[in-house]
Amino acid sequence: MGGLDCTARLSPKYFADVFAAPNQITQVNVALSFSVASHEILVRGNISGKRRVQCARCLKMTEQPFAEEFLETYSNKLEIIDIMLLVRQTLALTEEIRFLCKPDCKGLCPQCGQDLNEGPCACKPVNLSPFAELKGKFK
Repeated sequence: MGGLDCTARLSPKYFADVFAAPNQITQVNVALSFSVASHEILVRGNISGKRRVQCARCLKMTEQPFAEEFLETYSNKLEIIDIMLLVRQTLALTEEIRFLCKPDCKGLCPQCGQDLNEGPCACKPVNLSPFAELKGKFK
């Protein structure tokens, strides 16, 4: 029948608890499209923005963009549609298990803690295999 399109920039303070610390959302933009049918309202949304996240390998904080879409239907008998819960859920789904500052991040030395992206350390390589001690014992 008809519809409505709208965009908004939301304050990151409303989403401070969506990501686990120290990760945080720094910018949120929402574009919504409402379509009215005979018995329901269809909401299409696009959420984009930036997040400040800690690299899982080198522990440096880096800023990354994100974008996610959602689609939801509501009864047309509702007087008020609260989109914020849907926006929060969608943002929570954008959190990855492991963030990397770059795909080829070398991480930290397990012995001295030096950032291996900045250069090699002077530590002797260690075999981290639990079976390394058995090597050479059996012939």
